[in-house]
Parts: sequence; structure tokens; C-alpha cells
Amino acid sequence: MSGPARPLAARFRAALADDGVITGGGRVLVSLSGGPDSTVLLHLLRFTPGLPPLEVHAAHLDHRMRPGSADDAHWVKGLAHAWEVPLVSRAVGRPPANETEARRARYRFLEEARGETGCDWVVTAHHADDQAETVAYRMLRGTGLAGLAGIPRTREPGLYRPLLPFWKRELAHYASASRLRYRTDPSNRSPDVPRNVVRRELLPLAEERVAPGARRALLRLARLAGEERRLWRAVMPTLLAGLVVRRTEEDVSFSRDAFLQCDSLVRARLIRTLAAEAGAHLDARATDLASAFVRSGRSGRSIDLPGGVVLSRAFERLVVSRPATAIDGTSAPDHARYVAVPVPGEGAAEGRSGGAAFLARWSTRGPVGGEGLSIPALRFPILFRGWRPGDRIRLAAGTRKLKKVFGEARVPRPARARRPVVADSGGRILWVPGVARSIEARPAAHDAILYVGVDLDVATD
Repeated sequence: MSGPARPLAARFRAALADDGVITGGGRVLVSLSGGPDSTVLLHLLRFTPGLPPLEVHAAHLDHRMRPGSADDAHWVKGLAHAWEVPLVSRAVGRPPANETEARRARYRFLEEARGETGCDWVVTAHHADDQAETVAYRMLRGTGLAGLAGIPRTREPGLYRPLLPFWKRELAHYASASRLRYRTDPSNRSPDVPRNVVRRELLPLAEERVAPGARRALLRLARLAGEERRLWRAVMPTLLAGLVVRRTEEDVSFSRDAFLQCDSLVRARLIRTLAAEAGAHLDARATDLASAFVRSGRSGRSIDLPGGVVLSRAFERLVVSRPATAIDGTSAPDHARYVAVPVPGEGAAEGRSGGAAFLARWSTRGPVGGEGLSIPALRFPILFRGWRPGDRIRLAAGTRKLKKVFGEARVPRPARARRPVVADSGGRILWVPGVARSIEARPAAHDAILYVGVDLDVATD
């Protein structure tokens, strides 16, 4: 027999050999929920004949998100004992608020358990249906190329998904033929979970009414997107070499002239790659902001990027500075998150400065409890961000360093880091809430006005 007609265990053994991830004498940790997929995975690793010698462990996290989860944990302990598999089992202290928090908690736990057990790999039971659903879900949310590539077969520092080539129906047939018992999670049927809607409604309807092979087509799309990503990784070193990139412990710099000679799509990819080296992961809007600054920002100017990273221009070189340690001792990714207003309009968004959350508000319709700025005098995007040493503000008495302005206003040093400022893309500080208002961008008669406001110390729990 060959192909899908071969027994699943034989195809699983061949897939492991082709991957070459797990070798003889290795130690693996199975993420075991007690559901059908993870139970099948544990059974395959524990009892498939002809596998390389493996030391198999299991790990179970009780998220405490639904009644009966403690019973699942108890059942998993019994299964691991019966199959002679060492188990790490824990329950969270506070139930996660949603599926995203639960997933993050689970992967943190699995990595901790991998370290405790000395395992080489955490293995999870994601299968081909999961891959198709993930690609469809990300498409509907407007993902980029990385999202279309779907779930990776392996991921650092030690995550492996050996069931990705196999469909759920194959796993179900194996479980039935092997007379495996497992637990059923009722939340997998909840219509309140978006992925369940994709799995149980959208994809079946697509295969019935639009394309009979929709799931397989989504897998093909994931494969093609993955090939495109590998292509970019292959050519990126050559592209970066043309930018004369220089790296230090503090920053990454590159030639502005060489950068501007590239095609605009290539520039977007390059700026994201260089920002990632410095700790910033740019979405589409942040990429556009960075690209616009590269084209028009004057020497000596800078803008904030996500993660507390700063993009600045020093003559004909552009510099991406890595996050520094904040005054309160926190690192910049948790310490700072700016809010950008790309064009006049209405909105609100949460940012962070000095480890404290703030709520930024803006409107062209009327006051929002702060100041009014003359739209014709502004250089968009407008930024709500943490202050940096060297920032200056233009007052009626002249231009002053913010450090001195804070001192004269008797703002304690730790409080300065937590207080955001409002600046435009030219680097001008326009307003420090509760401290100072610049004379720049003050509205004149008949000017269109952008009203800005800030709520400090916003709770994030």
C-alpha cells in the first residue's frame, strides 16, 4: 500500500524520518490536552513500532476556563500513568480572559516544562485541518505573507508539529481502530469562538458550494507562501549588503541613498527587516510611517517605532536604535508604546510610557479634554509618545529642554517617564499634558483644529 491507503502509523513513522527532527535517543514532551488529537499523537509516539528510541514525556495545563477542566486534568493523569509516560501537570492561578491569553499561557507552560524535563522538543497535535483553518482565519483578518504561510512545522526554541501532513479524519479513524478513549472539550463547538465559526461553518460551506477542495487549496496556498518567505530570506543578505549596513550593540544603521534607490516594495521589506533586528515588529501602518520618514525626514530628526525603537537620520545614514533601559528600570518593549494619528479624524487608542498605560484621544469635531492644534500647521502623523532626553519645546520665552521644564514644574523623575508628550512627525513637542503647551501649532482664527487629550494611568487588567 502507498499514500493515504497505508496505515497511519507507518506514514507517521516515515514522516518523522523525512523530517529528521527527532532522532534516536531523543527526549520529547507531548502537549496533552486529553482530546482526540493529542491522545492520538501520544499513542503514536509511545507505541508505533520501528520509531527511533525515544523518551516520551507529557504536559497538561488546566486553564480553568470552563467547568469540568479539573476532571480533564485528573483523566490525563490516569492516562499518562496507564501508558507509563511521565507527566507535568499544572493549573493556572487566574483563568485567562480569552483564547489568545490561554494560548500564550499554554506555550509559556510548555517551554517551562520542556526545560524542567530536559526534553529536546515540545510536540503538539496540530494537523492539516488546523492548518487550513488557520490560513482561512488569517486571510479573513487581512494577514500578510507570513500569516498565509500558516503554522510552521518547527519553531524555535524547540517546537515540532509532526501531525501537520495528516487530516483529522485520519486521526479519528486511527483512534477508533486503536480503541482510544479521550475527552471532548465542549468549547470547541461554541459559536462565540471565531475559529469555531471558520471550522464548523465557513469551510464546510465553501467545500459544498464554492470549491470541493477548499481545504487542500488552503494548504497549497500555505506552501506557496512559505516558499515566498524562504525566497526573501535567501535574497535578503544580498539586498542588505547593498545598503552598507553597520551594526553595533546600540543600533543598526544603513545608507539612505542606497535605500531610496530600491523599489518601494523592496524598501518596505528592508525597513521591516532592519527594524526587527533592533526589536521592532512593524505592521503596515508603521512601515508606511517609517518609509515616509526615510524619504522626507531631515538630518537630526527622528520618529518612534513600536517596541520603543527610534528611527533617526544622521546626515545620509539612517539609524534604528534599539530599546534602552527606562528610568524606572523597565525595558522599552514594556516601557513604551506610541500612538500615531496618521491623518485628521476621530479616534482613541491606548499607549504606554514609562511602564504606565495612557489613553490618547483625538477629534476634529470638538474638545476632548486637552488642547487644540492647528491642522494646517501640523506635520502628520501626530504621535503620543514617551519623552526622551534631548526633547525640546518652544514656549513664549523661547525653546527649553523638557528636562528643565519638568524640573520647574516639580514633576518627580519617575513621573516624567510615565507622562506622554504629543509631537508631530517633524519632532516638534506640541503639548505635555498638565505641564506645558508649545506656542507652535496654536490655532489661529478659522483654522481647522485637531483636538487632543490624554487620560493618564489607565488600568490595563
